[in-house]
Amino acid sequence: MIAEVQDYAIILLDINGIIQNWNAGAERIKGYKSEEVIGKKFELFYTPEDLNSKMPDRLLNYAKEHGKAVQEGWRYAKTVPDSGEQIVITALHNKESEVIGFLR
Repeated sequence: MIAEVQDYAIILLDINGIIQNWNAGAERIKGYKSEEVIGKKFELFYTPEDLNSKMPDRLLNYAKEHGKAVQEGWRYAKTVPDSGEQIVITALHNKESEVIGFLR
């Protein structure tokens, strides 16, 4: 069901921020086919300024501690050099309440 959602980019990340899965909405919005991004760090969408300030790692750490992180800013897409968007990163937990990944 999630794979077919086209209005929202839904991205499954592992505990290190590596893209594990990518829905049709992410493909449409970001312009990348799944085989181009699966296995890569989600930071590839962030600006050089955000990378220099370690924004992707800070967002993952915040989501680990608080359950989710919300941030609005510029992101890169394949077809558009950068576009403003609000992202929500939600921590995913196992039965022992350990963080096992993220949904973005």
